[in-house]
Amino acid sequence: MSRTLSTYLHGSHYLLHLANFQSQEVGSQTILQGHLQSLHQQPDGGKFGVIEDRTGAIPILISPLFNTSCQLAPSTIVSLAGRIEVDPRHQCPTGKEPRRILQVHLGQPASEAVFEQRNPVDLIPKRLSTDNESIQKLGSWIDLIFHPVLNRFVRSVFWDTNIGHPFVQVAASWKHHHNYPGGLLQHSLEVTELMASMLQLTPMNDSLYEIGLVAALLHDLGKIHHLERPFTRGLLDHQSLTLEKIAPHLPILDQGWPDGATALRHLLTGYESRYRSSMVLLTMLKSADAISAATEVEQSLYSRSKVNQQFVRAEGPGPASAFWRPSGSNQSITTAGEHG
Repeated sequence: MSRTLSTYLHGSHYLLHLANFQSQEVGSQTILQGHLQSLHQQPDGGKFGVIEDRTGAIPILISPLFNTSCQLAPSTIVSLAGRIEVDPRHQCPTGKEPRRILQVHLGQPASEAVFEQRNPVDLIPKRLSTDNESIQKLGSWIDLIFHPVLNRFVRSVFWDTNIGHPFVQVAASWKHHHNYPGGLLQHSLEVTELMASMLQLTPMNDSLYEIGLVAALLHDLGKIHHLERPFTRGLLDHQSLTLEKIAPHLPILDQGWPDGATALRHLLTGYESRYRSSMVLLTMLKSADAISAATEVEQSLYSRSKVNQQFVRAEGPGPASAFWRPSGSNQSITTAGEHG
């Protein structure tokens, strides 16, 4: 069958978020994209699978008739066109709306246009993270990178499922700051927000502003490796591992903006010496990183301390963290905005 997705544009609607699928009219035709979680052969020669995005997951069914027009591989981003039908596998309680399933007529790997037009976080599976608000914030920061080469680079990084998926799942450290599932995402967002605040107070052109934001988002990517292979923490520094993670995507910067590539490498490795050149951005990034980490550890320690306890200390591995507050100052936590 020599069909393309454009064949289905007439009379079909484009479904942007899978969370809206179950409310669609049975019998209508739709086109959608998502991450193909699974695809299993059925006794009749057809296939059953699940496609997912940031908002939800839906079942799909490919009849034997359409097998040749659906060249799909699990764990990839795909584009599907088909008809919304009642799911024959689901026993619907009386009075309830029947569950829908997508009867796929055409399926193919997502085109370059999809990767150029969609935000990569939109197709991160919902099952990987319960913190949808933070994932949306990540998408918003990506959308704020307007430098064409830098935007293409950062989108390429987060389309990489070996980066984007663990980035929203893992902790930022083993037993120090943000040491909970999703902690790396939360810490990276905090550092980016702090970085943006400092950049707004400093005379700086848009290109430098944006490369500072990208460095803040990516500065701890190497910790994905540490948390997947804990024994490497004492062998390999996470700055070098960060460069290793983004190495497949750096040619985009090397070819389109060589100085930008050099600046990003400098910021991510933290290379500075008293007798060598550096960037003010590096001082900002290190400060933002330290503030985010120290604030999270301090708040965590005081939340478990006795009322009016002034000294607290984090025990175990990780940077030494001891804090003091004046008496009476740890009874409640307020944010800067609450002080008026």
